[in-house]
Amino acid sequence: MEVASHFVKHYYNLFDTDRTQLGGLYTNESKLSFEGQEFQGPEAICTKLVSLPFKTVAHHITTVDCQITIDNKLLIAVLGQLKTDDDPPHSFFQTFSLADRNGSLVIMNDIFRLVIHHVA
Repeated sequence: MEVASHFVKHYYNLFDTDRTQLGGLYTNESKLSFEGQEFQGPEAICTKLVSLPFKTVAHHITTVDCQITIDNKLLIAVLGQLKTDDDPPHSFFQTFSLADRNGSLVIMNDIFRLVIHHVA
C-alpha cells in the first residue's frame, strides 16, 4: 500500500535526521512500547526517542507489510536494520497503528523491538 510506504519513508527520515520532529506524528492518546518500556503522548514519546544513547543512526528497511484494520486504522509492520555510530548493524521490528485525524495520519500505537534472541 502506497500510503504505508510513504509513511515509513517519512518516519525513518525524521528519525535519522532530526528525532525532535517525531513528536508531531503522535497525539496525546498515542502510546509507544520501546523495548518493553511504555510511554504515552508526544512529549513523553519524543523525550524517549531523543534520549537514545547514540549520535548517528541510519535505518535500512527490508520489508513493509500493511493491513487496514476492522476499525479503519492502518496497521504497518516494518522489518529492517539500524546502524548507530560505530556499532555493527542491528535488526529491528516495529509496528505502527495509524489513524486519520482531521485528514492527517497520526501514530496511535508504536511498538519497537531489536531482534535479539535470548538463549537459555
